[in-house]
Amino acid sequence: MKENLVQWTLLQNLDFLSKSLDFQIAVKKGQEITTDFGRIDFILENYQKSQLIVELETVLDTKNKRDYCFNQVLNYKNVSYSDKTTYCILYANETNQKAKSIINDFGKENEVLIKTYSINDVKKLYTSTVERLSLSFGLSMPKPANYTICFLRWLNKILKPFKDFEKTSLSEKDLAYYFTSPNSTNFKCYLRLALDFEMITLNKNGYSISTDGVEYIQNYNLDIDTASNLSSIDLTNEQKKILLRVITNGNWSAHKVNIYWFLRFLEVTNGEWLPNIKDFEKHKLDLVNGLFNVNYLSRTMYEFLNFACNWCMELGLVDKIKTTTKYDKIYLTPLGIEINNIFSLDLQLKKNRLNLNFKYLD
Repeated sequence: MKENLVQWTLLQNLDFLSKSLDFQIAVKKGQEITTDFGRIDFILENYQKSQLIVELETVLDTKNKRDYCFNQVLNYKNVSYSDKTTYCILYANETNQKAKSIINDFGKENEVLIKTYSINDVKKLYTSTVERLSLSFGLSMPKPANYTICFLRWLNKILKPFKDFEKTSLSEKDLAYYFTSPNSTNFKCYLRLALDFEMITLNKNGYSISTDGVEYIQNYNLDIDTASNLSSIDLTNEQKKILLRVITNGNWSAHKVNIYWFLRFLEVTNGEWLPNIKDFEKHKLDLVNGLFNVNYLSRTMYEFLNFACNWCMELGLVDKIKTTTKYDKIYLTPLGIEINNIFSLDLQLKKNRLNLNFKYLD
C-alpha cells in the first residue's frame, strides 16, 4: 500500500490515528508542508495545543529507507509552529523485528516518538472509508459518466435555433441547424446536455423548449447574434442562475450527477489535487475509481475530472489554483458550499421519504 494512500486513509479517520499515536487529536494543522528542512507529512494538535510533527512511513526494512526517515525527522527538529512540539515517526508494524529495534534506539537517542500502525488494518479502513464517503445518504446514486462535453456554455449553440425560428417546438433537423448533421456525434453530445439540464423535452415531432429553456435564451449574451463560434460565448449571470435552479431541483439527470460526484471528490481529497496531466499516479487513480465505483483509465478520469471542474467553474461553484506540478488545487466558493449543502439536504429528504415509519399509525 502506497504511503500517500495510507496518509489519506489515516487523515480521514482521526479516531484511528489518535489511537495509533496515543495522541488525542483535536485538529489537523496541516499536511505535506514544504519547509527549508524538507516536506513534513502532517502536523496534528491536541486539545492542550501541543503539536505533533509526524513523519509517516510504510515498511522500514531497508537501511536506505531508515536512514532517509531518520534524516528527515532530525531536519524537522529545526521546524516548530508551537512552543509544545513533539516529533514522531509513524511506520508500519509489518516491519521486521531487527529494524524495529534500530528504529526504537534512534527514537530514544534523539527524543523522537516512535509509533506503529498495521498496514492490513489500514487496508480494511481504506475500503470502509471509501464506502462511507461514497454513500448518498442511503440512496443508490448512479455512477458518474464521462462525456465529451467540456463546457456548459455549449448550451448556447443547440438552443439558438429556438431564438432564430421564434418557435417553441422544432424538428430534429431544425434543432441541428448549426451542426453538420443531426446524426453527428457532436450534435448528440450537445443534445444530451440540453436534455439533462432540462432546457428541452422530447415530443412526437421533435423537441420542445422548456420554461427554463425559454428563460435561458431570453438571457443570451448580447454577442450571441454576431458570434462566429456560438459555443465560445460565456454564460451570463442570469443563465447561471437558471442552470443552478435546475441543478438543485432534485431531478438527478446524468450531468447533474456528474457535478454531485465532482463535489464529493473535492470533499474526499480536500481539493488538494486535480490532475493536469493525462497519465497521473496510480494510487490517486485507484482512490477516485474506488470513490466513484468505476474503473476508468487515467486519461478518462483526467477528462472527467477536468470537464466537471470546468462546469463547476462556469457556475461559480469552485475556483482553481494552477500549479507547476502535476496537480492543481481546487476549493469551493461560498456558492459551491451552499449548492453542496442543498444536494446533501435533498438526498437526506429523499431518504427520509423512503424510510418513513408508519408504526405510529398501527
